[in-house]
Amino acid sequence: MKNRLFIAVDIPEGIKKYLYEIGDSLSREDKDIKKVPYHNIHITLKFLGNVNLNKIEKVKHAVKKTAENFNSFNYMIARKLSAFSSFKNARIVFVDITVGGNKLIEICSSLEDNLSKIKIRREKRKFIPHITIARIREKKNIEKLFRDLKLDSTGLVRCCKLTLFESKLKPGGAEYIIIEEFSLK
Repeated sequence: MKNRLFIAVDIPEGIKKYLYEIGDSLSREDKDIKKVPYHNIHITLKFLGNVNLNKIEKVKHAVKKTAENFNSFNYMIARKLSAFSSFKNARIVFVDITVGGNKLIEICSSLEDNLSKIKIRREKRKFIPHITIARIREKKNIEKLFRDLKLDSTGLVRCCKLTLFESKLKPGGAEYIIIEEFSLK
């Protein structure tokens, strides 16, 4: 038996609501853009995929060990949208993490180190701190629609824990369940 897991920084409800509303307006503007459900908005640090149940305790220990090595910190969400791979060839619409992004990169690197000790493969792609707010099934040029859209400032946001989530795939989309939260120093 396996569980589909990922590690993330959950974000405050008010910011989730604001980002969800932006994703919702994007999806109303263009039917090919699918907003991320409200409760699924977060900062992914590491997608683990399917993990054997007998390995989950080791994963928890690796996340706890990582969290214990970092102090709480502030981060800030960019005031503009971005897209992977670009606005001209978009599949993912997101907002960058500006202030505090380097701290998230350090945490992610430490997570990779600690998880590799329990034989969880390292991510090959460079980690880019961001929050996904919408997805596009087929690559699309959305440059004219969204490049100049300015977002309101969310101010500084406090990060004080890492969260291990289970992702249950359902016909209506993924449901994320908190397995455990790990406090930073």
